[in-house]
Amino acid sequence: MKKKLLVIFLTFAISISMFSSTITASTVEDLQEDLDAIEDKKAETQEKLDLTKASISDVMKEIQKLNDDIAAIEDEIEDLQKDINVIEGKLAVLEAELKAAEEKRIEYKEVLDERIRVMYMFGDSSYLEVLFSAEDFGDLISKIDMIKTVIEYDQTIFAELEAIEQEISAKKDEVEDEKNKIVAKQNEARQKKSSLNKVVVNRESRIGELKSNQRLLEEESKALEQESNKIKTEILSKQNINEKLNSKYLWPVPGVSRISSPYGYRIHPIYGYRKFHSGIDISTQGRRGFDAVAIGFGEVIDSRYSSSYGNMVAIDLGLDENGNRVSAVYAHLAKRYVGVGTKVSPGTSLGEVGTTGLSTGIHLHFEIRINGNTVNPLGYVSP
Repeated sequence: MKKKLLVIFLTFAISISMFSSTITASTVEDLQEDLDAIEDKKAETQEKLDLTKASISDVMKEIQKLNDDIAAIEDEIEDLQKDINVIEGKLAVLEAELKAAEEKRIEYKEVLDERIRVMYMFGDSSYLEVLFSAEDFGDLISKIDMIKTVIEYDQTIFAELEAIEQEISAKKDEVEDEKNKIVAKQNEARQKKSSLNKVVVNRESRIGELKSNQRLLEEESKALEQESNKIKTEILSKQNINEKLNSKYLWPVPGVSRISSPYGYRIHPIYGYRKFHSGIDISTQGRRGFDAVAIGFGEVIDSRYSSSYGNMVAIDLGLDENGNRVSAVYAHLAKRYVGVGTKVSPGTSLGEVGTTGLSTGIHLHFEIRINGNTVNPLGYVSP
């Protein structure tokens, strides 16, 4: 993480250092090229900044979702604990019943054991005495049935006590098994909560990284803005003062009105990524021979070949009614007809529309700048 931030900072510092050195440029042409480079860098930095902010927003939403899931799991764990408490209450009752059954069985067994002990000591004399005490045959039969009934009763009661004890024990095992299942679910929920907490910590760490990147990008954007303003000031100081006001502007390419690319952000036709388009593209639809003309009274302040703009011409159109300096830029020209210092009038041919520089077809890239800042040209000219 520290290494990544260091790389970003060094890149930022080197970029600013490079741009700062351009302030010493001696011509408007050089300054304008430097300004274009800084404006491109500003747009790129702003795009990175927007993406970083969007990433922060996405991660924060993810953390909120994770916290909601954790809260739901905590509720689940609490509900399971309530179920466990109920089951432990059932187990306590069953254990008490089992203990009572065991005590009753033991008590009855002691009675049987005592009876057996007596029988062992006296043999069958006790039963014989009962039989011999019979007064007649009917009485004898009655006493035999009585003895038989006592023995069967003892056996039945003991068997019932054992059955009750086994039944209670089985219920106790069943309830304990139910409790173990709930405890297993509770442990599973706790493990899931622990895993989600780890993810939350990871995402919070990611937000920290993104915010650090955001701060660096904001600092870079601020520094680029300062450099841009310095260059704009330098450009204005080097431009010749042209006080003539233009009440109305001409269309820059007479006879051609098709706008193939408007002012604003677009997918760059060469680079393939989203990039700010600082003017409008007026397409001749592959036809040659059209001239770009001055849209008003002014003076040529730039006439040169640029690697990106190709053959370009810029004219100072003087001050508008609000005291702002207006200039126009014509790019991708096949030929240039005028040089720096040339005075122009509305309709003066400045060059032939072409496809020089970074261009994908014959068209005029046309800009309007107010105090060095690009604005939508369609606010000033129309076909």
